[in-house]
Amino acid sequence: MADDTPEHEPDSSQPLTLHNLSSIRSLLINPSTPNTTLSQILKTLTNSQNPSHHTLTLLSHPSLSHLQTTTTVDSLASISQLPSSKPFVLDDERFVSLCFGPSISGRVWMLRNAGLGFNVRPALLFTVLLGFTNDPYPNVRAASLEGLVRLSECGEFNDVSMINGCYQRGVQLLNDMEDDVRLAAVRVVTSWGLMLSAFNADMKAYWGNDVFAKLCSMARDMSMKVRVEAFNGLAKMEIVSKDFLLQSLSKKVLGNGKQKETLDQSTSEQFAKLASNVAGALVHGLEDEFFEVRKSACQSLHRLTILSVEFARETLDLLMDMLNDDSMVVRLQTLETMHRMAINSCLKLQEKHLHMFLGALLDNSREVRCAERKILKIVKLNNLAMFKSSIDRLLENLDRYAQDEADVFSVCSNLGRNHKKFVCSIIKETFEEVEASFDGNVEFKSGRIAALLIISISAPLFNEDVCSIPPVMFSYAVTLLGRIYCAFSDIMDRDALLAYLCEKSRPPSYSTSNINHGEGDQQLPLIEGDTPNCASNGVIDSTIASEIMKEQKEVANYQVEQHQSEDSEVTTVVNYILAKFPDMWQMTETGLTNEVLRCLKDELATLKFDSLGSDDALAFTLLYLRIIKLLVEVWEHLSLGKGSYSHGMGELEFKLRKLDRRVKELMSKFVGFSAEEELNILEIILVTYALRLCKVETICVNLAFKRLTSIYSCVESILKERSDSPTNFVVELRKLLHECQTTSINGASCSPLQFDRCLKLFSLKKFVFHGTIRQLKAELRISNNDSLHPFPFVSGLPVSIPCEITLHNIISKCKLWLRMSLDDGLVQYIFLDLDHLVGSGDVRNFVFAAPFYRTPKANSFTLKVCISLECLFENVCPVQRYGGPKYELVSLCKEKQVYFSDVNKD
Repeated sequence: MADDTPEHEPDSSQPLTLHNLSSIRSLLINPSTPNTTLSQILKTLTNSQNPSHHTLTLLSHPSLSHLQTTTTVDSLASISQLPSSKPFVLDDERFVSLCFGPSISGRVWMLRNAGLGFNVRPALLFTVLLGFTNDPYPNVRAASLEGLVRLSECGEFNDVSMINGCYQRGVQLLNDMEDDVRLAAVRVVTSWGLMLSAFNADMKAYWGNDVFAKLCSMARDMSMKVRVEAFNGLAKMEIVSKDFLLQSLSKKVLGNGKQKETLDQSTSEQFAKLASNVAGALVHGLEDEFFEVRKSACQSLHRLTILSVEFARETLDLLMDMLNDDSMVVRLQTLETMHRMAINSCLKLQEKHLHMFLGALLDNSREVRCAERKILKIVKLNNLAMFKSSIDRLLENLDRYAQDEADVFSVCSNLGRNHKKFVCSIIKETFEEVEASFDGNVEFKSGRIAALLIISISAPLFNEDVCSIPPVMFSYAVTLLGRIYCAFSDIMDRDALLAYLCEKSRPPSYSTSNINHGEGDQQLPLIEGDTPNCASNGVIDSTIASEIMKEQKEVANYQVEQHQSEDSEVTTVVNYILAKFPDMWQMTETGLTNEVLRCLKDELATLKFDSLGSDDALAFTLLYLRIIKLLVEVWEHLSLGKGSYSHGMGELEFKLRKLDRRVKELMSKFVGFSAEEELNILEIILVTYALRLCKVETICVNLAFKRLTSIYSCVESILKERSDSPTNFVVELRKLLHECQTTSINGASCSPLQFDRCLKLFSLKKFVFHGTIRQLKAELRISNNDSLHPFPFVSGLPVSIPCEITLHNIISKCKLWLRMSLDDGLVQYIFLDLDHLVGSGDVRNFVFAAPFYRTPKANSFTLKVCISLECLFENVCPVQRYGGPKYELVSLCKEKQVYFSDVNKD
């Protein structure tokens, strides 16, 4: 029988191995193992790095429960740090013995962590903690107060005398000689005081003022940490009277004329005492020598300004001074406080504040500048002078910090929308500066000109009657569409902005019949009211009118003959972008893949918009662009001579699957292709499947070959109808398919190298969009349902889901399915029979009650619902789901979550 520790004690700095733990367990279950060995084992387990659940099990072994208190507490401390630890199970006797044991450090740990979940009666826990607040050791007093704070966070208390007792003990210890005790006492006053204030609605105001006064009295404490904690407590206040709030901003005690309203049942003496504690507390905090205290004081204003509009107005002068603080942290917190005030409509800026306030736009810290701009987006400026000053300082910000351009543009857009009348007042000088820049091509793309354009075109948004802007300003804005779109991304997508600019750039009054070849007398509508016109004589001559018409034709800086339809601008932009792809593809063939990806990324950025449904042409172009981008990435893997294993094969398979999904969406979700357009797209799909067959590890070669053959048949059919000559890629693919079909029926005899040789002949053709393509899409709405308002259900019984459905451009041959799925993988399909649904035309609206049969055995569940379209264009490889679609599906709308709650749950 071993009498000593193991010969080779495990190194506590290293994780214990299973062999070490097995040896330790053998010693623990041996009744003859001496206490010295057990103590060493406990020390080893406690100090082990990265303790596992095996370590936790050994620490809880009964053989270690009879050791001295200090070691036991150390083991409990180690257990508490484990991420999977459960609440400690300690009976009353064991808890009291640990608290009253000889080890001071053990007692401190037990008291400080009393709220961890010890299985101790609350009355006993409360008594022990309250008793030790009178302990002679300051660290024990502080620990007991920390324990009271933890106890307050554990649940609700129904005994008001208990709550008041904890609060009053915290108030008494605010005068303790030790810093750590006063620090913990402030936390007790905050937590139990707020609980006391919330306990009785009739006394809520009284106790709110009392807690506020007690915390304010600590604003001049000698300890910096105590002062910080006091202001942290003030930031949690829920109710304080206006008199006390104003008193905290004045070092002179104010009158107590409203003492009855303020303190309810209190006397004048009580009011005077509390007011003296409150006097100038926030001023002291904002003037403190430590930035931590100043930051905490600003943070408390973040909350307190919500409680009184008059108090918020009085604090503004102090906050403006804080914008000159040496600490960036304090300046940032000050601006966050002002932002909260602006949200609550209590930030009333005056001209005397403007210089200090706008100075933050030139701060060295990017975070500070960004916080300042957030305020400018929502603040209301009182007069034109303040508006002009804000614009000037924003332009200075843009000139000094070019990296802030997107955010500055966004602020300009918000300023224009929020101050329409001020925009009207400055439009004359704005127009003259912008026009001079465009006419002389001086700084044509400068940030300043773009910002001025954004301000001008923002004013008529949502309220066209407020202000009339020269139409040519909108034409100028079109030429900078890619640069200024970010300023409007919060309210509209890119195609909506383009449509808005094009509509406003050609008013009916501007036509060739109104332009005289001699002296032009075309009136330029500008500003309603007394604002002067742009031209000195109130008219525009024929040269300017001709320039306006020229600008209307130069959409997006390229010359393309425009269609006569309302969507011609969008069509020309789309064709301009699509015309770039063949040149990009030639760069891919020369090995410049990274350059191609960069160009495609730039084009994606220009097509960034929130809703694909706003314009079919842009939706198609975006999907087409993404497919080309994926093709380039897969080409890099397989066709550039870099080797098939230059990237992870898992990544390649992921991209091939994503490419398959994209091409299915392209062929299934869009209709109205001309023969030329369809031929172009089908050839890209052929390349997609050929790339998959180039991959040696391709799974389901048979399926990929069948799909390739099916698509090729469609291409061959279109070529015969049009009598067109096939491309070199299609000719070589025809030979390869014929060779493969003569030797095997599933293409297994074709080698990847044969498809590789075929792909080398592929060259991307120019795609010309004719404006006839329409997108198939759906909208799904489920009213009166969210996580807070779930539908009722009974487990095991079917439920009905009221679906409000809108279909766009859905044709008769489409097969639509309602897909409903649970998180556990269960999926149910409901077929939407278009022949029996109400409505006709391009847009159909109807309500459909969808049944879901397999409700789970749970108190609640979430069902994911979406409308999907069955892919029929390949006509190969049916999925053959029982009772569901035979072919693969593509989603026509975003997935909706439907919430259910069991009506029988407790």
